[in-house]
Amino acid sequence: MPSPEELVVREFSEAFNGAELDRFVETLDPAIQIHSMRGLRTGHDAARAWATRAPGGIQQTVEIESVAVSGNLVLVEIRRHWHWAEDGSHAATDEMAWLFGLHDGKIRSWRPFAAREEARAAFESEKYREGGRPAGADQADGGDVPDFSH
Repeated sequence: MPSPEELVVREFSEAFNGAELDRFVETLDPAIQIHSMRGLRTGHDAARAWATRAPGGIQQTVEIESVAVSGNLVLVEIRRHWHWAEDGSHAATDEMAWLFGLHDGKIRSWRPFAAREEARAAFESEKYREGGRPAGADQADGGDVPDFSH
């Protein structure tokens, strides 16, 4: 049976895939930090804007391949499938990983990694540095969010 931490990241992915923005935001801590390829986005409004897709053109869906949980830290290896909105035809597929930091059952940080090995190394480093809990996970006042940049 999946852990509560795994369930929330699966809910995040399913809501993202379905472009269900209210459902997507419900998975997020108010202090969410989205470390997107275009920079840091903080808070629910910024996360909603990030997840909003322009119609048409190339679109993506995410398939979860594996999930590893250590305390409030979750590593998810995914396949990202790109398809053309006009006819649904396949455009490309790539493999990557996402690293989540959770707080009180909600996602407080999300960081993508193009190289799964880098994500695994960051997960292991943070897991052991903090005894299985990312920095700030115990702080109810919205303390520091884990820095997965190493």
